[in-house]
Parts: sequence; C-alpha cells; structure tokens
Amino acid sequence: MKSNKKFHPKELIVAVMILGALGFAAKPFFSNIESKAKQRVLSNIKTSVEHANQIASDDPLDNNSIIRLIKPEDNLLVSIQEVDGQQQLYIGFADSAENIKNADCYFMYNQSNSVSSSKLETSGC
Repeated sequence: MKSNKKFHPKELIVAVMILGALGFAAKPFFSNIESKAKQRVLSNIKTSVEHANQIASDDPLDNNSIIRLIKPEDNLLVSIQEVDGQQQLYIGFADSAENIKNADCYFMYNQSNSVSSSKLETSGC
C-alpha cells in the first residue's frame, strides 16, 4: 500500500511562520557577530604591536614595519595620514582607505622620535 499524503496549505503556513519566528529571534545574535569580530581583530593588532615594541624597546617600530607585521588583507585597510607634522598609521575597516578615521573602527599608531603611542577606536565597528 502506497500512501499519497500531501501537505495541506495550513501546515505549510504554520511551518513558514515557525521558521520566520526562529529567524527573527536569531537576527540580533548574527548581526552582532561581524562587529565583535572586527573589534577582536583590531584588539589583536594593538596587542601585537605593543608586544613587538616591547621586544624592540630601544627603537620603536616604524609604519612600514607594522604593515609588514600585520600583513593587512581583505577588508582591513591601511592609511598613513600627516597630523601636526607627524605620520600616523591607521589600520581599520571602512569603505575606502581615506575614510578609515571617519568610520571609527580602526587602530592608530604614531611614532615620534623614540616614543610611540597607539589608540584603538571601535565605536563604529
């Protein structure tokens, strides 16, 4: 005996409604994943640069050394900007390298003479 059981429209509507409710409930979890991942990447970059500078304590890393250390790829952009006569290195996430600072999702490194400083901005990630 062969059964020709088919789904009724009411059953399909209920199944679609349940799947929609599950998707709606999971949306905040999945939408926050990208932001947290970007923040972790930038935090790891900052930690790497700080450790590298501790190893080379007498001579802080320059911008080119940091770029070689980090090897930015994919969506991670690099920009070197002149601020008050000093070059500041920005590594971050934005739609273009020129907009890294405005996107508020970056790691900034500044080296003047033998003193280096860094800043992590993740409010826009």
